[in-house]
Amino acid sequence: MAAVLTLTLVTGIFNFRPATARAASVEQTRFLQMYSQLKDPANGYFSAEGIPYHSVETLLSEAPNYGHMTTSEAYSYWMWLEVLYGYHTGDWSKLESAWDNMEKYIIPVNEGDGVQEQPTMSYYNPNSPATYASEFGQPDQYPSPLNGKYSPGKDPLDAELKSAYGNNQTYLMHWLVDADNWYGFGNLLNPAHTAAYVNTFQRGTQESVWEAVPHPSQDDKSFGKINEGFMSLFTKESNVPAAQWRYTDATDADARAVQAMYWAKELGYNNTVYLNKAKKMGDYLRYGMYDKYFQKIGSAADGTPEAGTGKDASHYLLAWYTAWGGGLGASGNWAWRIGASHAHQGYQNVVTAYALSDPAGGLVPASATAGQDWSKSLTRQLEFYNWLQSSEGAIAGGATNSYNGSYSAYPAGTSTFYGMAYDEAPVYTDPPSNNWFGMQAWSVERVAELYYILASGGDTTSANFQMAKRVIENWIDWSTDYAFAGSRPLADAEGYYLNKQGQRILGGDDPEVATVSAPGEFWIPGNVEWQGQPDTWTGFSTFNGNSNLKAVTKNPGQDTGVLGSYIKALTFFAAGNKAEHGSYTALGGTASQLAKSLLDTAWGYNDGVGITTVEKRGDYSRYFTKEVYFPAGWTGTFGQGNTIPGSTTVPSDPAKGGNGVYASYTDVLPAIKNDPKWSYLQGKYNSSYNQATRTWDSGAPEFTYHRFWSQVDMATAYAEYDRLINTPTEEPAAPKAPSKPAAAAGDKVVALSWNKVKGADSYTVKRATTSGGPYTALGNITQATYSDTSVVNDTIYYYVVSATNTAGTSPDSPEVSAKPTAVPIPTVGDLVVQYRTTDTNPGDSQLRPQLRIVNNGTTAVELSKLKLRYYYTVDGDKAQQFNVDYATVGSGNVLGSFVKLVPAATGADYYVEISFSPAAGSLAPGANTGEIQLRINKTDWSNYNETGDYSYDPAKTAYTDWSRVPLYLNGVLVWGLQP
Repeated sequence: MAAVLTLTLVTGIFNFRPATARAASVEQTRFLQMYSQLKDPANGYFSAEGIPYHSVETLLSEAPNYGHMTTSEAYSYWMWLEVLYGYHTGDWSKLESAWDNMEKYIIPVNEGDGVQEQPTMSYYNPNSPATYASEFGQPDQYPSPLNGKYSPGKDPLDAELKSAYGNNQTYLMHWLVDADNWYGFGNLLNPAHTAAYVNTFQRGTQESVWEAVPHPSQDDKSFGKINEGFMSLFTKESNVPAAQWRYTDATDADARAVQAMYWAKELGYNNTVYLNKAKKMGDYLRYGMYDKYFQKIGSAADGTPEAGTGKDASHYLLAWYTAWGGGLGASGNWAWRIGASHAHQGYQNVVTAYALSDPAGGLVPASATAGQDWSKSLTRQLEFYNWLQSSEGAIAGGATNSYNGSYSAYPAGTSTFYGMAYDEAPVYTDPPSNNWFGMQAWSVERVAELYYILASGGDTTSANFQMAKRVIENWIDWSTDYAFAGSRPLADAEGYYLNKQGQRILGGDDPEVATVSAPGEFWIPGNVEWQGQPDTWTGFSTFNGNSNLKAVTKNPGQDTGVLGSYIKALTFFAAGNKAEHGSYTALGGTASQLAKSLLDTAWGYNDGVGITTVEKRGDYSRYFTKEVYFPAGWTGTFGQGNTIPGSTTVPSDPAKGGNGVYASYTDVLPAIKNDPKWSYLQGKYNSSYNQATRTWDSGAPEFTYHRFWSQVDMATAYAEYDRLINTPTEEPAAPKAPSKPAAAAGDKVVALSWNKVKGADSYTVKRATTSGGPYTALGNITQATYSDTSVVNDTIYYYVVSATNTAGTSPDSPEVSAKPTAVPIPTVGDLVVQYRTTDTNPGDSQLRPQLRIVNNGTTAVELSKLKLRYYYTVDGDKAQQFNVDYATVGSGNVLGSFVKLVPAATGADYYVEISFSPAAGSLAPGANTGEIQLRINKTDWSNYNETGDYSYDPAKTAYTDWSRVPLYLNGVLVWGLQP
């Protein structure tokens, strides 16, 4: 354990939060120090492209099998880190930069660079989402035949997502990225990026990280088997596999990113551009609520699934994944989409469901039924937790709508939840997916958050509150019996906790764990074993607990990542408990005190790079074990230049259902032998590992890891304890000045907004007709918005805002100005122009409008008779170039010419006129042109300044009717308004 580190940030000892004048708390100071450690380039948490690595260290094999990969999980934790940094410092720019990086490198969409990373999604047929292939228990049973045994149901989301956003390109993260291109596959669709989309697990519940074959997510068959790529390892087709792209989303990560943005909004952040991105992510995340092949929920209990016709295929839970893909190359005019049939308790996120459904949550998405779906999901998830809660309080695994992954009939006596079968270990069994205590802490921490949200908002009677309260109280009561700070629990050689009589504790209420004094140590559970199953669910009102479902708590350990989530669960529960009752109950007090003790103890494990403990990795013998299955005759090239499976394989085990060979991790990934820690591991294996007994006779190898998500979990545990539990001990101080004021002018009105100020009771809006004042106070309000209706058109007004509380008034905000003006009435007809942009940086070298034309009339219109005008300021008159990155009607059929305005108008001194060639065809009644993605630049690549440009609106990230892009039919204005 390292000595406690001193804070070196320039913040000194003073609290960033403007609500009080007290010195910074210990917890806030430690959060800011950990933030500094995470962001220090010398510590190595981020790649050259600014991507958070899974781990600082590289010799690591768990979900990612190399440390310098990244996951969607890591990105979601990054959002959480920056939210709390923004709260403590008032600097929200780091959050926006993190989201921009996420959008660029792990959300596979055209983020404004013109590169299509889902190039054929427009060919997707929602009436036939994907072709059925069974899942199997062992990797040896793959490839799985694409036999279409069960017809897929219908996808009910695609149409409304297209309506809301103009296309169906999924706005979700692909779960795994090779940040430094260590695998060697490269980024096929966006070669300007070093980071490359990759995947691993694809072959059944038994496939562990030690048995997976890493492969590119964009597979043009350059690697893998000749003319087959990697596809033939996973699915068997009657024809040669086609070149294709395919992405997989881990729903818990995207839900966590949305959860973070909910808290950003609650804690004062108000940039609608990024809040709308979170809403959009939540909109697409609904695909994680659907059965894999859109089969009706519960219809396969007898082994005969029925294709769904819409929402009847939704279980309204967050399943393990959703995935989508399509073709590459000249014949790649196809796309597919699947959901997932397996729902794990560890992936549920009731905070995200609340934020995306309740107007008080503030993130209801744009699609027509999204809010309703998430509202139903919120209740369904809370029911799920109650159904899975053991009599001790721990939460069991989950449920599936596809038993064995093949819609097999449920065994007699199987417990069900809305027709889905209980599954003790959903998705994977090596090791069982719900044994790790981290799945408890990650998931139930979110229940604790919801309990706090509802209780602090005054809701202590609703069914949702009662369900959340029951789950979190029972879980806290159970877990605190097995968690210790300053003492060490006694356990036997097999990991069972012991009582004071030296007997194993095999469940039950209120166990008395034997301990010994251990100052400076923390211990929390490592694993949970399961016995029995829950009762079949018939509703919360009739639920009497699960007397036949038992949890045996085992393996006390020092997992610092789990510790962070656990402390946050304790913290949010304690804060909610106090909000509900006015003061802590005995259980609330226990939670608060344990959280504090664990935080204090954990700090002793900070080694200057982060909080970490030494790990014994007995499983690392599997680096040397031959267990990666390849079918007989399959051979190909890996990205690291080697042939796989290689020449040192062994025959596969026929009992596992295959006919092929086994290779080892190092046969597939030989570059690991160049790792600086490899010689240590190999030496330890050669000197200590007993292959006969499969034990490490001289001790397992030991590693110290700084996982990014683990460090963020610990950092945010300090921040949340400070925010929720610590209370000022001195008189409150005056708040800080409001930041980022904005003024939008209308007809006889100016709409003002600014970031909320922590500690402010009210705001005063002041106005002047001369820049710099003197200002006149207009009113005192409690919200961070104000509409000034006492204005005269065509007059420039200047505004500042101050914040006030009982201790005083802040300085004024920066000044903003606006000029109200009468709003001309735009031309409206059957033809409508819709606009959006992904370009939220107004000061770069390109304009990136995206347009489409909708025909609401009853007759077709020839596109060659139409012209659009996009108005902007050139900001330095230079030669310009017109580019079409993508157009549904054909990029070559979209033409552009530049026209200089003389005289210039407000917000415009140029427009680009967009027209169509005869080959573009006609626009049918009720149809639209599909997206037209434009890019405009100066030939010297100097910057534009789009702020205030007439046709530009960075807030419009989804297609919206936009009168500021006028449309002309045969030269006559038929839509919109010229400046």
